Amino acid sequence: MDHHMFVRLRLVIIRDGQLLTSYTRKHNFYFYIGGHLEYGETIAAGCAREIREECGDDTEFTFKKILYIRDYFVSNENEHNVELFILGEINKGPELEGHHDPQHPDGSMWLSWLDLQHLPENLYPHTLSSQLLADYQQGFPNSGRYVGEII
Repeated sequence: MDHHMFVRLRLVIIRDGQLLTSYTRKHNFYFYIGGHLEYGETIAAGCAREIREECGDDTEFTFKKILYIRDYFVSNENEHNVELFILGEINKGPELEGHHDPQHPDGSMWLSWLDLQHLPENLYPHTLSSQLLADYQQGFPNSGRYVGEII
């Protein structure tokens, strides 16, 4: 049986108390923007590529720090993911609201800014929301916190 391991980049973009997320209509939930790190690609280069793919070729990403590291298992696919939640900034703002993900031409996924003070129950991983809000209010004092296997 084949097992697969991936490194996933989850980008934490906050502007004016709002968190940039992706929404999927098919599954009715929000998630942190990002994707897989490609073989031979640095973390910084992967962040820059993912942000261009999701927000447009003219979008620039400024890497701040790695906030969280988590394990995520997809047991029915024998898949182990290590996710890096990376704080950064981009050169765009409210104009991204409703921007459709070009990798989903059926229009089923788009970007959405969520109020950090009122994050919805269907933002995944849900258990990270309270930690993110607390850390944001303290100016993200820590880096690279291992949060283990959370859902």
